[in-house]
Amino acid sequence: MRRIAAWAPPALLLLAVIGGCAVRVPPAPRITMTPSPGIFTTQPGGRIVVRAEGGRLSSVVAFAGRDLVPGGFDPSHTVWRSARPLRPVTEYAVIAVAAGAQGVTSRLAHHFRTITPYRTGQG
Repeated sequence: MRRIAAWAPPALLLLAVIGGCAVRVPPAPRITMTPSPGIFTTQPGGRIVVRAEGGRLSSVVAFAGRDLVPGGFDPSHTVWRSARPLRPVTEYAVIAVAAGAQGVTSRLAHHFRTITPYRTGQG
């Protein structure tokens, strides 16, 4: 019993100190994308644009079917743009990861399909 009594008060003091400390976790970065998540079909010809607010993009991977979509980051790593326009009638998948303060990360995964281009009247 004396052994327990010897370490119990310091242990209780340590728990009281730790329990009283609040750890504040900064907010995760916000990732947005064009075409917007929630849009599952879009016109071809535009480009994929991924943005991070409150952090930097650490990776963006995009596929058109099985083909990797080339693209690049701006100097601040807050914007990624596809290098080529979207192809017609193609399934796209995009995964983006951003890191913010103290290493807090967020992830965005989105898929969409381009439609057959709309044609105006000929004549």
